[in-house]
Amino acid sequence: MTKKIVTMAMSGGVDSSVGALLLQQQGYKVIGLTMRLWRDETQGIDLSAEGDAAEVCRILGIEHHVVDYTKIFREIVVQYFLDEYAQGRTPNPCVYCNKKIKFGALYKSAMDLGADLLSTGHYVRLDENAEGIRHIKRAAYLPKDQSYVLYHLNQEILHHVIFPLGEYSKEQAREIAKENNLPVFAKKDSQDICFIPDNDHDSFLARYRCYKEQPGNFVDTKGNILGRHKGLSHYTAGQRKGMGIAAAEPLFVIRLDVPHNQVVLGFAKEAACHGLRAENVVFADGRILAEPLSCSVKIRYNAKLMDAVVQPGVKAGEVVVEFNRPLRGIAPGQSVVFYQENLCLGGGTIIGPTN
Repeated sequence: MTKKIVTMAMSGGVDSSVGALLLQQQGYKVIGLTMRLWRDETQGIDLSAEGDAAEVCRILGIEHHVVDYTKIFREIVVQYFLDEYAQGRTPNPCVYCNKKIKFGALYKSAMDLGADLLSTGHYVRLDENAEGIRHIKRAAYLPKDQSYVLYHLNQEILHHVIFPLGEYSKEQAREIAKENNLPVFAKKDSQDICFIPDNDHDSFLARYRCYKEQPGNFVDTKGNILGRHKGLSHYTAGQRKGMGIAAAEPLFVIRLDVPHNQVVLGFAKEAACHGLRAENVVFADGRILAEPLSCSVKIRYNAKLMDAVVQPGVKAGEVVVEFNRPLRGIAPGQSVVFYQENLCLGGGTIIGPTN
């Protein structure tokens, strides 16, 4: 029987390296494919990750290819990041990159290489029901679960992907790498946003946006001026620190008022929301929501699951999510993701709170 060919997205880190090894041990023919994503004009291209990936592929005895996506990554992912901040929203570039690059451009490159499947080092599992419908399933080791950033995968993609790390913890992955003499076993985890390695969002935005951000006023929910802010991109809904304003109770960012260049602050009770609206909603099984759906939701990557009811919205592709108890930190631009037990049903982009 001919071995199935799996193209592994090799980042040069522990997860993808161990993933390639596990797939090889399972009998697949593995091809390593490394994406060149970002070029900082001040630093040039960092080729160290490519070198690490190439060395792992050499040790495993598998092909290694590099695809240059720097142009489309800049035009699609980085520009999205800049545009969202310009609109007073809080983007999640990792969700967008997975949708447009890893399971968009990279998926096509994998198929062009003759692969049967694309694999990544995400800590998730796959589930298939009796009708052959597949869903992303949360990782066995929940602290490392990455299902939130893959909610958008459709049936075509889900039938052509494989996630070998879904049953493992990060510590187990490192131990497997060490036992098999993979030199990346002690390599640090990558940053959440790969194109901001120093995690300094403010400096990055100052360098790359096409406008100069202006200071403005902090105001309360009645419009009273409380102080001055440094620029809207420094704040996000639910934020509690960094305002520098003394108050009898902690103040939270309720919303960013872009037309008036104001940051609206309020106390905990004022910041609590009973629901949200979301757009560009997709479900893994392709359904269009026609009746209320009881499920659990996450409103940010590191947020806890919250019981909720998802209602069809007025417009196509929109929903209204009603929480079983009030939440803070409903940030426009972030994703809301729907779950039933461990299955990821789908999700969408938050427009804003309903109250």
